[in-house]
Amino acid sequence: MDPENSKLLRFALDAINAAIANGEFTADDDSKINSALMGAIEEAINRSDSLTPDDRAWFARKVERRTRAKMTFLQRTRRSHLKRWGRAFRLFDHTLVTAEVLNSTLEGSIGHWILDDEIPRAPFLLGVDGSMGGKELKCLLLLSIQSRACSISHEIRLLAEHGFPEAVVARDRSLHELSVIAESLSQHGPIDTEISDRYGAWTVAESRKAARLAADQGWPHVPLSGSDAELERRAEASWGRDFFKQNGWASPLFPGRRPPIPFSDIEKLTGMDFRRGYYAAGNDAIHAGPTALTDRARFRNGAIFPTASEVQHETVRNFLAVAAMTLSQVSIEACKVISCLTEDYDTLFSVKAIVDAADATVAELKSGGMRPRSE
Repeated sequence: MDPENSKLLRFALDAINAAIANGEFTADDDSKINSALMGAIEEAINRSDSLTPDDRAWFARKVERRTRAKMTFLQRTRRSHLKRWGRAFRLFDHTLVTAEVLNSTLEGSIGHWILDDEIPRAPFLLGVDGSMGGKELKCLLLLSIQSRACSISHEIRLLAEHGFPEAVVARDRSLHELSVIAESLSQHGPIDTEISDRYGAWTVAESRKAARLAADQGWPHVPLSGSDAELERRAEASWGRDFFKQNGWASPLFPGRRPPIPFSDIEKLTGMDFRRGYYAAGNDAIHAGPTALTDRARFRNGAIFPTASEVQHETVRNFLAVAAMTLSQVSIEACKVISCLTEDYDTLFSVKAIVDAADATVAELKSGGMRPRSE
């Protein structure tokens, strides 16, 4: 459109000219003119319903047509994925349900164990009244990690079917982080609780960081109170100020080394760095790096970049397989440790069930699904 025909720009320029005529500033004062122009354009936008009624009506019709087309496109994307990966989705669902049943079983084991009066209870975490530590904390941390892995895997499953590849990759990243943490908590053995105690206490380090960020935004500082404040004080007294630095909870895994400790080092220590490439892809999917932005170019459906769902069979194949393997790994680690701590060893039969389910899912995805790879 020719700028001279712009009704919004004409409204803004008229406002500037009126301001100059009223002596609010001179035509030579570029700084005030630019500032006033921005304000006048904002006012023009707010009045666009009356200033450009035809344009607004045209835009509304476009939105209505796009809404109908979008629904059709979403259905077509989902149908394409189901035709190719329908069997894999069913197998992944079976893996998910198996993991959920395992979660319920482990929850029952922990409940019976905690309620057993003959089992000696661990002292409070760092002696803070009401703060759980020891074996009970480790069991609940692993149960929580495994339950969150189930939840994230559900998200990945739905996102893959409906064609949101970047979201699939991003959530795979989160699943990978859970697996690294689960492995790290028992690097010194299933019975050891030093790492899990420190990880549980690290909530105060996260609270301290959140308070610092809030203060940077001008919010009033709200110090921890009650048992949280006492836990913070005793954590610093017991483990030093380094505990509050990046991943300070993991210091015992790196003897003689002080934080900060990059996540990649914990990843390598736990033997999980072989999936680093998938984790890096997840970083690209989350962050606004230039490579991730330019790699989104598709030149499909009359657009340079996708704005909604899309069919990406290779993303479904690779990252759904990784999700199944990671969910299985987290579930196995949680099962082994919790079974050992609660002495409910018969629960270990569940390991074979989750392994079989995940292996079947991965095999189907590797085989190419129900359609040729060249599709």
